[in-house]
Amino acid sequence: MSFRNYLDGAASFGAALVTFAVCGVPSWYTIAAVRAEIAPVWAYAAAGVLAAIGLILTLAFLRKGTAGIAPTRQRRR
Repeated sequence: MSFRNYLDGAASFGAALVTFAVCGVPSWYTIAAVRAEIAPVWAYAAAGVLAAIGLILTLAFLRKGTAGIAPTRQRRR
């Protein structure tokens, strides 16, 4: 495994962290707003969809990171 693959894996792990933050934080605050009765109950659905998409993308980036694949590629270089 070359140094480029390590860097590609690190980039994929970084993408996983960013994806988790971008999708997880709004979902968390939406759920908190619904529980505090600031947002309507149907916002649970939007938070759930956003959390599910974020989870799928985060797992995909983590899989790429462990394989040493860059976030924008499908195979190793």
